[in-house]
Amino acid sequence: MTTRIKQTFVWLCLLAMVACGTTRTTTQPVSTTTVTEITLADSVWGFSQTHPDGFTLNISTWEMPSEGIAVAYSATQDRHDREGLDFVVSHAQSHGGYVGGWLDTETGRYYFDSVRVFPEDSLTQASQFGRENAQIAIYILSNGKEIRLEE
Repeated sequence: MTTRIKQTFVWLCLLAMVACGTTRTTTQPVSTTTVTEITLADSVWGFSQTHPDGFTLNISTWEMPSEGIAVAYSATQDRHDREGLDFVVSHAQSHGGYVGGWLDTETGRYYFDSVRVFPEDSLTQASQFGRENAQIAIYILSNGKEIRLEE
């Protein structure tokens, strides 16, 4: 390809991306980390839409663990929407890499959290971590059992 054709091709690709909404215009510089986190959070948001009852997801491998005890960090508590998910994903990236979505069937609220996954033989430690992090419940991944924590 000639240089002119390459330039035209690049401009057409950029124009198509803007038209499809895959890019954004900003007047402030955006770091690569921020763009990556937003893109990852968008992906997790989409994943949550196909898992309305809840999920635990390793955001590095994109796998859902089949065993363990998922316990949320208090730092990401009360995140219920797409905007809150940005913070949850950022926290998870520096705290083990797990994001959870949880539907509280008693209130009907959907929570997003950065979670720590304990081995299943560590129920006492997981429960203690949950209490220390002011959690309503912890979740055993292998059998889908929610364990409510007492005040």
